[in-house]
Amino acid sequence: MPRKSATCFTLIELLVVIAIIAILAGMLLPALNRARDAAKATNCLGNMKQIGMMMAMYQEGFRGTYPTPENAPDWEDGVRGWTNQLRVNQGAQKQFFHCPADAERDFSYSMNVHEPWIRHQSGMARDYSWRQVLLERARVGAAGIILVEESRSDFFTKTDSDQDNYTQNAAPYKQDPRHGGFTFCMADGHAEKFKEYDFDRVTYYTDRLSGWLGTSWSASESNTVKDNSRQ
Repeated sequence: MPRKSATCFTLIELLVVIAIIAILAGMLLPALNRARDAAKATNCLGNMKQIGMMMAMYQEGFRGTYPTPENAPDWEDGVRGWTNQLRVNQGAQKQFFHCPADAERDFSYSMNVHEPWIRHQSGMARDYSWRQVLLERARVGAAGIILVEESRSDFFTKTDSDQDNYTQNAAPYKQDPRHGGFTFCMADGHAEKFKEYDFDRVTYYTDRLSGWLGTSWSASESNTVKDNSRQ
């Protein structure tokens, strides 16, 4: 009885199979990347929610005063900086302050303290932080005031645990690699993700919905990037 010959792939068939695999991989990779970015964004938004909750609890225990920024302290450097103050007083963990899409630094978020800095020039560190009374009296609702945001990847050093934003130059920009947008913690404690800044919805200031206003927290209308006509 004759033996059956073993079945084998020809070179052409093998090349066809490889080409099909390459095409399928090319189709699947973008979807996988989008799913990976979405997972990073979800993680980052969860961090912001944690920060918002801890900020709210902190100011309740410190007579309405929020954590005070310092000059680039390291993590666990006493209570220097807003992140260390949340660590000591609210049990914050280091990973709460790192976006998984940020491969360059240990800390990814900056606190908006531009208006407190301009309002108070007494030289006392506690004056450089927000106070709940400012947010309660704000012309703009607290839900639209940026308290903490993702910061530019090239703006702060790797170990700076106390990123703070006095000029808005620290804000991320469209060319900065992200997870499909930026996450924010607002002054009322809630967190959101935006694809880009919309200054008809969010602001750095208590008196108006706007973006960069130069050196004054209450600059003239002509200096605003985008004013809200409803105000």
